[in-house]
Amino acid sequence: MYMHNQYYSVWSKIMRKKAKVFLVLSFLFSTLMLCLMAQASLDDKSLVLYLSFDEGKGNKAEDGSQYGHDGELVKNPKWVGGKFGTALEFDGNKETHVKVPITDALQLREKFSAAFWVKRGKQIRDWNYMIGGGSLKWHVIFQNATKKTYLWTKSGGTWAQKAISDDIQPEDWVHIAVTHDTGSKVMMYYNGKKSGEGPKPPKVDEIDGSFMVGARHPGQEFFTGVIDEVYLFNRIISTDDITKIIAGPTAVQPVGKLTTTWSNIKAKEE
Repeated sequence: MYMHNQYYSVWSKIMRKKAKVFLVLSFLFSTLMLCLMAQASLDDKSLVLYLSFDEGKGNKAEDGSQYGHDGELVKNPKWVGGKFGTALEFDGNKETHVKVPITDALQLREKFSAAFWVKRGKQIRDWNYMIGGGSLKWHVIFQNATKKTYLWTKSGGTWAQKAISDDIQPEDWVHIAVTHDTGSKVMMYYNGKKSGEGPKPPKVDEIDGSFMVGARHPGQEFFTGVIDEVYLFNRIISTDDITKIIAGPTAVQPVGKLTTTWSNIKAKEE
């Protein structure tokens, strides 16, 4: 009877050990898959521009997409704490902005989406251009009089409003996403929730000059405030996509995270 209990005790310990190892391996496999999925999101060919503004210094904003659309900081916008990492603070009085030369990949004229975080400051004019392409081709704008967000585009030489937010743009951090679909409609979102829409838009005129953050090409109608995490896609992003973007950058050193996780698990076992 004693030997039977002893064998049973040893067998139980072995099974518990195997179960623990299985759980650890399952956790690591799941974590690896999530990291790979996150990494794949940054390899998405539809992502034509991603400015994280996480450099924290210097006069260049590196593009995190595969297209290499690095931006030039003009007149020294200030590096500050952002929604994630660092961000850029723009001063309308000093005409600070970021410009990215237009390429074929940035000719966003039919189906495209833009998303970014913004914290507005005290504006010095009525119409304040947060982000947009070319010289009055398409722009996401804050109007001081109404305190709302607008999308304006130019088609057939006519510059016109395509959508306006239902709500006032908050003074504190807010995530803004806009989708432009010539086959459907224009949609606007605050923090992942619908906050405006417009009818089916015409094709945007050919985009010249630069994509701008904090102004419009060639350097006019400057915005005052902080902008972070700018995304441009050449497709219509879904509300699920917007939710993931709002959650923050995900493809950050997955191997390091796995190593740390494994070390923590081993330490707990010992």
